Amino acid sequence: MPTLTIDNQTISIPEGKTILEAAEALGIMVPHFCYHKELGAVGSCRMCAVTVHTGPMPGIKMACLIAVEDGMVVTTGDETSVTFRERVGEWLMLNHPHDCPVCDEGGECQLQEMTIASGHGIRRYEGEKGTYTNQDLGPFIAQEMNRCIQCYRCARTYKDYCGGRDFGVMGSRNRVFFGRFKEGMLESDFSGNLVDLCPTGVFTDRTFRFKSRSWDLQQADSVCPHCGVGCATIPGGRLRELQRVRSGDNPLVNTTFICDRGRFGSGYANHPERPRQARQGDQVVSVDAALESLEAQIRAAVKQHGPEAVLLVGSERASLETNWLLQRTAKHFGCRVPVLNAHRRRHQAAQMAAFDFSERLAS
Repeated sequence: MPTLTIDNQTISIPEGKTILEAAEALGIMVPHFCYHKELGAVGSCRMCAVTVHTGPMPGIKMACLIAVEDGMVVTTGDETSVTFRERVGEWLMLNHPHDCPVCDEGGECQLQEMTIASGHGIRRYEGEKGTYTNQDLGPFIAQEMNRCIQCYRCARTYKDYCGGRDFGVMGSRNRVFFGRFKEGMLESDFSGNLVDLCPTGVFTDRTFRFKSRSWDLQQADSVCPHCGVGCATIPGGRLRELQRVRSGDNPLVNTTFICDRGRFGSGYANHPERPRQARQGDQVVSVDAALESLEAQIRAAVKQHGPEAVLLVGSERASLETNWLLQRTAKHFGCRVPVLNAHRRRHQAAQMAAFDFSERLAS
């Protein structure tokens, strides 16, 4: 296992790892854009410059591309590296519109963070900025190509992870464009991952557009309820409404990607007809009163017809905690262990439960 020194800190790391990964393991932040832990790196942004002081060719190297070697000595804060990254940052910001106040990426924008980290703070270019005409990519994703820094994350994500063929990179030199060959809705069912993977605000969630700032959201780790895979998600709510859903990070299930149904398919949560208060018939009652009434009805049914007559039905769409509580409730009343419904239609669930119940009575 190679041992190297970065900024006077020594670390042993498995062979094949890069300087950037070693620096992250030490808690040293090296600015970067094109690198992502699920995509690797292509060295296109040139932002992760560090100085390697050992080997046959010491000097400025791209930390995301250079594999660690035993005895390697690296510095990230020397004058040469800092100046290099500052100039790269200035170049990447050359055509950027600086529209952070109206950009939905504001507050969680990697470009903002890395621009500050690189030391760039003065614009010297006084020429006209390059501009692009945006494409309509459908009802879920908004495009703003003027913010692009050509890191190629979107093209790599769409091809390697989304499995799509209708999106890519076009043009050359300073006219590189990322989009479809013609306007239209992106065909991949995983196209929403462009929103999370883009380090700037080129691709943003159109359903979340201009609704809230990221720092105003109440967010928590969760699990997607739309299928049995159990992808990690991060819902964000504000003013008692679900504003958006982002992908969480679970290396054993979905890494950092989710499907479009998990990302955009939760609009029902804000439906005006969704029950938001406990009711008995047409009357609004307190939660305690509703629970007491429910308990009384279950106990009466169990007493009159026996515990086998009462069946509690759970759902694969409910959380693990919800189904666990339902199971505890069933055991509390002596009822059947709940059936987890795999059917989408309620009448199918009823038929399945009735069939299972009748089979048990017949036996």
